[in-house]
Amino acid sequence: MFFKQNNCFCIAFLYSSVKENPEWEISPPPLQERACLDKILNQKFHYLAKGCHCYAFVSEDQKYVIKFHRYASHLRRFSWTYHPFSYLFSERRKKIREHNLERLHTNLQSYKDSYTELKEETGLLFLHINRSDNLHMSVTLVDKAQREYRLSLDDVTFILQYKAELIFSKLEQLIQENRIDHAKKLISNLIRLIASCSQKGYIDKDPVLRRNYGYLEERAIHIDVGDLVKCEEIRCKEKYIAYVKSVAEGLRKRIENSPELLVHFDQEINNL
Repeated sequence: MFFKQNNCFCIAFLYSSVKENPEWEISPPPLQERACLDKILNQKFHYLAKGCHCYAFVSEDQKYVIKFHRYASHLRRFSWTYHPFSYLFSERRKKIREHNLERLHTNLQSYKDSYTELKEETGLLFLHINRSDNLHMSVTLVDKAQREYRLSLDDVTFILQYKAELIFSKLEQLIQENRIDHAKKLISNLIRLIASCSQKGYIDKDPVLRRNYGYLEERAIHIDVGDLVKCEEIRCKEKYIAYVKSVAEGLRKRIENSPELLVHFDQEINNL
């Protein structure tokens, strides 16, 4: 009961038994950036949500989110305590393990690609994947039950990202306040974000605008980076335009009762 009330959060789920992989190596931050990160992390982060891949915590100043990859039971530290024999002998369990390893590889590749190639489009500040001994950074987490944990960031996979407002919540606020010019800018920025990523060769496998896209200081960003995957063929203009139209259809439906915004939306699509 307590586990469910705590939104199924458990600190043990953050620790991995997966071997370090050179592909996932990220250089420690330079000194100037390190000072900025230390300042950000010198505050408590409170439980925010559980996503498909991560637990998310928001900083006390509401400006940053830190996300921790949530490892499947047989990929966690002391994984032998979870179904100790079935993963050796059960064909079903073996297939589950193979599937989860493939999914983990995809997620970690998405994290790294987002950090190295889509930093502006995702609002990422820092990424850490492999266990390490050179980061020397810690953070205090507070779960839903107000229990605190002091966590060494060398030991876990985490993403540090600017906190953005959900894109549709911000759009509705602007419309209600009759700030139509600002609403037009949001529409333009969202369409250009999707186009920019596809022109760089990336698509979103889970392009749900209402939960995976945000608005940060008058620019649109991807909130969920775990489903951004490489797709070289999307760079073709004909294909990326079709892709942008498909992803942005949810936005078009949101503004269908606003003729002025619909005209602006169509102009942005036609200008791709």
